[in-house]
Formats: sequence, C-alpha cells, structure tokens
Amino acid sequence: MEYINKTSQEWAELNPQIAILPIGSFEQHGPHLPLDTDNIQIEAVAEKAAEALGAFLLPVQRMTTCYEHHGKRGSMHYSNDVFGKILTGLIERLYQHGFRKIVVMIGHGGIFITEPTVRHLNYKYKDLHLIHASYLAQMDYSNMDHAAESETSRILYHAPELVQMEKAVNFLPDAPRAYLTYGSFFTHSPDGVWGARATYGTAEKGKRLFEESVVGIIKEIKEIFAYVEKTDYAGNPVK
Repeated sequence: MEYINKTSQEWAELNPQIAILPIGSFEQHGPHLPLDTDNIQIEAVAEKAAEALGAFLLPVQRMTTCYEHHGKRGSMHYSNDVFGKILTGLIERLYQHGFRKIVVMIGHGGIFITEPTVRHLNYKYKDLHLIHASYLAQMDYSNMDHAAESETSRILYHAPELVQMEKAVNFLPDAPRAYLTYGSFFTHSPDGVWGARATYGTAEKGKRLFEESVVGIIKEIKEIFAYVEKTDYAGNPVK
C-alpha cells in the first residue's frame, strides 16, 4: 500500500505519466471466500503493474456493480448509472491533474458500464488515451471461475487466513455465463460458486496465476497504448 502513503509533493516530483484506476467488487464468493475477494486480487495485480510502469496508482474502487449477486447478504453495489458517473468523475479528475494516459484496470467480470464509459471519454477528450484492461483476460475465462479453483488459489496465496477451505464446494452450473444477463446467479448456483474445482485450489497455483496475470496485463497495457498512440478517433494517423 506504499502508493497511498506518498505525499502530493512526492508524486509531483515523480511525475508519472500513467495513472491506474483498479476496479473491483464487493460481493459473495461462495461459503469459503471473503466478500473482498475481487478487490484483494486486483489490488495485488495493480500494485505490481504500477511498479513496472512507473504509474500513479489510485486505491481500488471496492464497490462497483454486481447485480447478478442479489440474494446473498453482503453483496453491495451501485446502479450502473451511478457507478458510471463515479467512474467518469474519477477519470475527469485525473485528466484535470494532467494525466493523458489512464488505465481502468478491471478485476470483476460484471462491470459492463466500463467499456461505454471509456469509449465516451475518449471521444470527448481528443488528447486522452484512456484504456481498460482486465487481468481476467489473462486466464481462460470461457468456463468462468467464480469462487472456484482459480480464485480460491489466488486468495490462498494472497490472504490464506481469509479462506475457509473446509466449506469449499465444487459446482459447475448447467448454463453459460451469458445467462447471468437474464437472472440471478443463484438460479444456477445456490451456493454462489461457478466452477467444478474449488477444492483443488492451492497457494502454489495462486502464486503462478498471479505472476502470469501481472506479466499478461503489463503486456496488454503496453500493446494497447502503442496502438492508440498511432491513430485518433477519426481514424487519422497521429502526426
């Protein structure tokens, strides 16, 4: 958490050119993982990425949107319109502070307002290079892992004292992830777990997944910035 403890003067002297805004979620993660699971993961990845990129790192936005988790006590979120305004406001404050390269770093799969917000602000501010990148994209997310092997392993690595492995359950719903658009998570998974191998989680796997995510997201950020710096939103080459 060293990035939070720097003074304004110290950040001014460092003069970072990139700002990173990590986005998590405060939601149920089955009977064995804490509500803060997404935030713990994205904070760890964002810190390493900021260190590698020399970036200004904001605190994780812990409550965002997680409509699909209605029905389990503790899952808290804003409505899409409210969080969209919060996200817009934070990005515009960074812009006013002189940042022209900003990364919205995603740590939860259900924050669907992010992409249209990023697109809108890039059109609004012609000299802004605003991108969104997700550590989830570094994994095989085709068969979604929510409180299953990957997330269980990551929290066992980052915060083992918060994991209650004796309560872990294995459950893979007979439905595609896209069906969460049409109904509650708990229509498909009463225990709030999506993935058949939660009990296979280990800290060793979590360490490997974390390190792979850090390498992957840094590569993704560099590649996207390299692309957006070559063109503007009218499709004209940047001179």
